[in-house]
Amino acid sequence: MGQYFSNVAILLAAGSGRRAGKKKQFEKAGGRSLLEWAARPFLECREVHGIIVVVPKAQLRRVQKNAPVAFGDALIDVVTGGNTRHESSRAGLAALPESCETVLIHDVARPFATSTLVRRVLRAAKDDGAAVPGLEMVDSICESKDGTTVWAYVDRERYRRLQTPQGFRRDLIERAFESIADEDWPDDASAVLAAGIGVSIVEGEETNIKVTTKTELGEAIRRLGKGFLR
Repeated sequence: MGQYFSNVAILLAAGSGRRAGKKKQFEKAGGRSLLEWAARPFLECREVHGIIVVVPKAQLRRVQKNAPVAFGDALIDVVTGGNTRHESSRAGLAALPESCETVLIHDVARPFATSTLVRRVLRAAKDDGAAVPGLEMVDSICESKDGTTVWAYVDRERYRRLQTPQGFRRDLIERAFESIADEDWPDDASAVLAAGIGVSIVEGEETNIKVTTKTELGEAIRRLGKGFLR
């Protein structure tokens, strides 16, 4: 390969976009796809040496054709994802070069992350082995059995809203994935935690929103179309 990729980002772009009504990762805003916007903070961070993109099988050739222009020398590979997030993460991990020591895994449904956040997660992953960005809960939190009535209030100080990118020392996440079942974990940190490996929390970003619904997609395209200055 000719390059030494110590820190690698895996961009998960294999989702079906069911709740948005379309594959939002390929929607254009300001001349770039959401996938390209999501890649931007990793390309801006000098500590990230390479990028692996995980996409649906139907879009593989299309993305492979355009990726060298979009990602330049940082591109390592474009691979096919699976039917679940866990399968897609496995596909990304399988494509890691031998030189990789630390891996960041990011949902391209979060196109507003910054290079500052990328750097913060990466450094924590190197220090602690596994790290995720998290935010405090600002609303009251309750438990509800049926979704229509309050069962009990819970202490919001005990909870955090977790985001991506999530960072891991390569040997730890590979060991975790080898030891757990192939089920659709909520995110990669939950799978690592299930394997008995501790995960630290670093400060997330309120602007690092996840684009899920049609309304959120429309708003993201509007913001990105205006240039989205951080």
